[in-house]
Amino acid sequence: MTSTTRLTALAFATAVPLLGIAQQVLAHGYVTSPTSRNYACKLGDNTNCGAIIWEPQSLEAPKGFPQSGPADGKIASAGLAQFSPLDAQSANRWSKQSMRPGQNTFSWTFTANHSTSNWRYFITKPGWNVNAALSRQSFDLQPFCSVSGNQQQPPKQVNHNCNVPDRNGYHVILAVWDIGDTTNAFYNVIDVNLAGNGGGGDNGGGDGGGEPGVSWLDVGDINPLMSLAVGDLVRARVFDGQGENTGQEVRLPINSMAEGGQFAWPAALAQKINAESDVIRAGRLRADGSFEIANGKNEIYAPADSSIRRVEITIDKADDGGGDGGDGGNGGGNGGGDNGGSGHYDHVYPDGISGYTAGTKVLGSDGDVYTCKPFPYSGWCTIKAHQYTPGTGSHWQDAWFK
Repeated sequence: MTSTTRLTALAFATAVPLLGIAQQVLAHGYVTSPTSRNYACKLGDNTNCGAIIWEPQSLEAPKGFPQSGPADGKIASAGLAQFSPLDAQSANRWSKQSMRPGQNTFSWTFTANHSTSNWRYFITKPGWNVNAALSRQSFDLQPFCSVSGNQQQPPKQVNHNCNVPDRNGYHVILAVWDIGDTTNAFYNVIDVNLAGNGGGGDNGGGDGGGEPGVSWLDVGDINPLMSLAVGDLVRARVFDGQGENTGQEVRLPINSMAEGGQFAWPAALAQKINAESDVIRAGRLRADGSFEIANGKNEIYAPADSSIRRVEITIDKADDGGGDGGDGGNGGGNGGGDNGGSGHYDHVYPDGISGYTAGTKVLGSDGDVYTCKPFPYSGWCTIKAHQYTPGTGSHWQDAWFK
């Protein structure tokens, strides 16, 4: 009996510190929108990233930036050797998120929440050296946005509305999550192309455009979500500060089964946009500023200094009687017709995701229609993360009804 009692006591004494360690290990999180460098590695938008693809949530280092925290040259990896590929830095090394200065939403996902002191956001200086390792010298060391955590545990998903300073071209935003009851913080860097009037990097920053001196802003997507039938009509609808500009609309009628192929019509529409439009371009923006048209998804761009706000792709099905079909572009649209028998929907997921509310209907990649759940679950609908993708994400049922 005595030996049994001693063994139990020993096991309990051992378990208590291990439990404490586990609680700290699980307190991880990362920025999902705009996509952080580490999360873009997990999604496959960044390549040759190393071990971070399995642990985008694990960039933890001592808190106290800029006085302490990860060393210069190791900020992106949080000073962790296993994640050192993140510290590579050049004008074209990482995928970038298009962003306008002013109000923007930053979203964190926490694999396990933790008592929080605050969140802080820093941005690189005008004229920063985009080809040098990130250092304190790269950043304005006064955060442009700070949000108090009130020493409380946040929910698993947190959004912050922050006023991003006026910059132009390629910049890096450093997001810091300062933990309240440990000595550590989490560090995520976000690569962005900003369309403002302020300074860019010292080598021109962003990738340029198809015309000399043009800075391009991503305003929409052509998504290969489905095959189309003969008689269907695809419309690229242009919206500026005054609303829809019907005079700039580009139309692609589907005249054969081959033209309606799932990966054929997006390329054909991109070609038609580039041939007909004087305000937008389509394709994949190359580093030299030219546009490469792909068989499949293509981006839509407008000059950053233009009045164009977004472009939506609407599919009018031949059996709709002319009603608007699915929205395959970027931002809210007028979709909501019969949609070829798929049921009424407002958007083709994830287009216009920031505007989703309770009751919003979206067309999923599987062809089914999903409805955003009521509050308090509706907030999950606006999170552009794979786990909340309707029908296919690991946690889609947290946000959507089918």
